[in-house]
Amino acid sequence: MSAPPATPAKTPHSTPRFGVRVALVALALAACAPLVRPAPFAGARDQVTDATLVGPFDGQVVDESTGEPVDRATVVGIWSYDRGDGFIGPYGSESYETETDAAGRYRIPPAELAIRGSTVRLVAFTLVIYKRGYVGYRSESTLEGEPRTDFTVRHNKIGLRKWRESDSHADHLDYLAAPRVIQRLASWEADLANLDLYRELGGDAPEAAKADKTAAIPDVKKAGGDGWLDASDLLSPDEIRQRTRTQTRFVVGELTDLERTSFYHGVHFKAKDKGEPHDIAVRVWQAPPGGMGPVIDTIETTMVGAEKGDEITELTWTLEAEGVYAVAFVDQAAQAGLILTCGDMECADLATALVLARELHRNLDRLGSAPVGSKMNVVDDDPASAPPATIDDDDEEDGT
Repeated sequence: MSAPPATPAKTPHSTPRFGVRVALVALALAACAPLVRPAPFAGARDQVTDATLVGPFDGQVVDESTGEPVDRATVVGIWSYDRGDGFIGPYGSESYETETDAAGRYRIPPAELAIRGSTVRLVAFTLVIYKRGYVGYRSESTLEGEPRTDFTVRHNKIGLRKWRESDSHADHLDYLAAPRVIQRLASWEADLANLDLYRELGGDAPEAAKADKTAAIPDVKKAGGDGWLDASDLLSPDEIRQRTRTQTRFVVGELTDLERTSFYHGVHFKAKDKGEPHDIAVRVWQAPPGGMGPVIDTIETTMVGAEKGDEITELTWTLEAEGVYAVAFVDQAAQAGLILTCGDMECADLATALVLARELHRNLDRLGSAPVGSKMNVVDDDPASAPPATIDDDDEEDGT
């Protein structure tokens, strides 16, 4: 009788416990990732590109009236979360900050989804944009309180409206409900907002709100009157050539970074057939509401790193930057403030820019009024017809 066949030996193998553990951990982490609600933006489901609260988000910011790109506008994206099963409440937020580039474009990457939990949900995304001189932007509503219906996740085009004299700083700050970075940028509006609220209650501007940072406001006639401030006669092309010892001809037009008002005018001397290093810009404020405090804030914010001195008035700022010289001053008695920027191919040095700034200070009585909506009419004659340069004693001290 033959013996029964031997049972084949089993091949030993190990149970993949480690792999199981890794899979379980990954599953647990995935379970804790927040749920994402559908994007509530108008037309989100009709977009060809993926529309989700997670992102990414991109678009372009332009001037509403001119269509020109708005560069260096602060852009903040905010993702909001809630949590709960039955009883639901807010559960934090995360944000991303950037600036628009020279073409006015911005890009916000997808949310990190760093806030996690078994009942956590990503429920909203809000885009906030701020640029001084413009009304701010929120993706879910307008300044007037109307729901916004034109926001898109990708290729979003945003038109910012220039600030108007009739706009309320109080309403603006309330509308922005700004994240911390924009709170810092908009902090200069706080005093003006308080003044707006005080006036709404029927009060005159209190002295503390009217007062400049260094002196009380004198009783000065508002040059702009009921129209627009006109600074086009403050400095002529001939006077520029006399002071800079150049033969540059200019196309004289408006600066568009701030809206022209009864107390502000920006004049651009654009060099003909030459590059930007030959350009000159003059920004003038006269008798602004709320006093000169906001003007001083604007100067100090614009001219970061400037040196303070008394070359023109007791409040004078000078700055040498790459490709440009800048001088600013505030004249308390005239209730006027001014920023001059001069390209380094037109102004040979800071001393030359100071000479131009002194000329502007002497000419403050030329400030006038123009009808709202009117266009500047400055004709630059052939520089060969310009009179010979005349230098006064003050300018000789600067060696120009």
